[in-house]
Amino acid sequence: MAFNEEKQRQMEIRGGIGNRKVGVSQSLHHSFYPYPYLGAHACFNCQKSFKLSYEKEHICPDCGSKIYLMGRSFKALKRSHREQWKKVQKLYALGFRFHRYGEDYPPLPERLREVDRFVEQHPDHELQIAAPNRSLLPDEQ
Repeated sequence: MAFNEEKQRQMEIRGGIGNRKVGVSQSLHHSFYPYPYLGAHACFNCQKSFKLSYEKEHICPDCGSKIYLMGRSFKALKRSHREQWKKVQKLYALGFRFHRYGEDYPPLPERLREVDRFVEQHPDHELQIAAPNRSLLPDEQ
């Protein structure tokens, strides 16, 4: 198959699943960029992260559950780092999002066991921008 034919086939696949609409600017941030801006999303069930568009909600391609927009500064974790995934899930459930922030605020906790005390000590932290959703809290076994 020629290079251009393969590229066209791949673009049609991407367009069919909603990742790209050829020739249409979808970006909310850069009108000169013809493709959707991608942000970090995470599936807490599979403990995987994905770069997907901001423009719509997504489901996990592996387990079918909802995946969550984490923010531009979210760094993908290894699947084997279960405690870190639980920490991130707990912070997300408590309303924290991973966006860049000013240097006047303390950094997020490094361990799961530090989260409760951190939230108590910093009720007005700049990254706590969403309402808490306690149904997303992980089991802390």
